[in-house]
Amino acid sequence: MAIAGYVFHLGKTFDDTSTQLGQDEVFASAQPAAENGGGRNILLLGADSRVSGVDYSGEGQSSRSDTMMVMHIADDSSGAQIMSIPRDLWVPIEGRGEGKINAAMSHGGLPLATETVRDFIDAPIHHVAIVDFAGFQALTDSVGGVEVESDQAFVSNGHSFSEGTNHLNGEEALSFVRARKNFSDGDLQRGRNQQAFLKGLVDKIVSAGTLSNPTKISGMVRDFSPYMTVDDSLSASKIAGIAYDMRNVRTGDIEFFSAPVGGTDRSVDGQSIVKVDEETLSEIQKAFANDTVGDYAEQADDAHL
Repeated sequence: MAIAGYVFHLGKTFDDTSTQLGQDEVFASAQPAAENGGGRNILLLGADSRVSGVDYSGEGQSSRSDTMMVMHIADDSSGAQIMSIPRDLWVPIEGRGEGKINAAMSHGGLPLATETVRDFIDAPIHHVAIVDFAGFQALTDSVGGVEVESDQAFVSNGHSFSEGTNHLNGEEALSFVRARKNFSDGDLQRGRNQQAFLKGLVDKIVSAGTLSNPTKISGMVRDFSPYMTVDDSLSASKIAGIAYDMRNVRTGDIEFFSAPVGGTDRSVDGQSIVKVDEETLSEIQKAFANDTVGDYAEQADDAHL
């Protein structure tokens, strides 16, 4: 009875404090169902704006997605891979010709953004989760701080980060994942930093006994869920089911890589863009289609950036 009450409390906290969007608000067509042998793909979006202040319909003043990632969960739940997508990647956008991938949301809301990423990986997007960057701050503090490996020293918003290991509290983590103008390659380095932060966060959650500590889990859900927007089928019970299926996953079973970059350029209208390495993208698309993303990530150049 105690366990049932605890699970009910967590689920109610998540469902009551997160924001849920209907299928029509997320997908351009019917939401795909996960099929045996294909794994599941979750589009992860990050935004500087508070989730409550963002228009995802595309009908009003919509927001561009500042951060885009795709999480692939293997069909046998043996691991997960997270692919970062540079926001200036130049890709086809349905009905708009070519454009920066993060512009899809401003053109057609979340449905067009989801469709554009789906077309990019040539595989279904089964769920969507949007996180306000401030949620990183709350989550980092909930787990007692995170050890992050930075590949260079820099200063952002009054916080100094050294090359190598940095112990970050919530406020420092927020500055770390947001920093962009500090670097010569801007958003590409921000993508590397966000991967480094997520690696540190995953390591802390998986290896520090957090998942077996009801008090810590309750605190994480309480602090983080107000900063989340999800499709309404990604309920607390669905997330709990995914987490249970992945209960034996360890840090090394979660891998990070990035969409393949073929250099930078300028568009016909003068925008600074990031080109796609089409040959490598073809390999990634095959991996998504065959549920072999884990094999691809294992041998991939860590960043592609």
